[in-house]
Amino acid sequence: MLETELVEGARKEEKLVFYTTMELPQTIEVVRDFVQKYPFLGIVLHPLEGETLVKKVQEEARSGIPTWDVLLGGGGLLQPLLDANLVVSYHSPQRQAVSDALNDSQGYWSGYYINPYVLGYSTTLKEEETPKSYDQLLEPRWKGNRIAIDSTAHGLLRGLTAAWGEDKAVAYLKRLAEQQPVMARASITAVDSLHTGDVAMVIARAPVIQGYKKKLQSPIDWVSLDPVAAQIDAVMLSAQARSPNAARLFIDFVLSKEGQSALASVQQIPVRRDMEPRSKPAFQSQKWFVERPDKHVNFQATVRLFREIFRIQ
Repeated sequence: MLETELVEGARKEEKLVFYTTMELPQTIEVVRDFVQKYPFLGIVLHPLEGETLVKKVQEEARSGIPTWDVLLGGGGLLQPLLDANLVVSYHSPQRQAVSDALNDSQGYWSGYYINPYVLGYSTTLKEEETPKSYDQLLEPRWKGNRIAIDSTAHGLLRGLTAAWGEDKAVAYLKRLAEQQPVMARASITAVDSLHTGDVAMVIARAPVIQGYKKKLQSPIDWVSLDPVAAQIDAVMLSAQARSPNAARLFIDFVLSKEGQSALASVQQIPVRRDMEPRSKPAFQSQKWFVERPDKHVNFQATVRLFREIFRIQ
């Protein structure tokens, strides 16, 4: 369908309902640019935690009254929506600029940005004190509330399992749990504890750390540990969208250079081959173990195992 046809269809629909697991300040930045381009569309935005988003979509499907048009979320969490045929294929023309590894060949999802887990640290640490490997996090000096960890970082377990095998990954994380880390509710909460000086280091998503560093001039930085565990955050179109034209227009926008530039401005890592990340370009040379929405293995079991390891209630 031509863009002019999508625009005319979207004008009649008048609004777009958008579900997302993306941090709200970053979402608002991208949505703002979209609305500036298409001011005739009203956006109804629902920021939700991952599991809550999936449950809400499933409940709406059971009730027969779906409300969402497009969603953005990460990793294997979205597999149940694919299994239940709650999303529909859409081959956006902008997908051609995105690596095949970050796209579903059938068009049910398109990679929107990449969320790698990295080690954030206070720049008050001396260079020689800063850990450069996973093993160095197990040193006795980091025991007892010195490290904060995003309690939703299940992707870390899946990434390390892909790299090392489950036995080694679980054994390592159990040793890390013995360091008595602070388990924060989300990446932004974990990074905030580093920003305020409550902890010396944090394991969290790189874009959140970079956002604090840039916008708040926080005395923090980050380093990637090898292997890098990351998840693809994907954009999907509802199979029962009430505003399908507006939804397709939104997907085209967020995958375009314009939309990806808005994403990069809030420290996210773009997925287009013709764009460089604005922070840590050397990151691209690392070997990443990426969690795709359609390649998870028993996602809920992984979540339970991660929570058991770190004794998360």
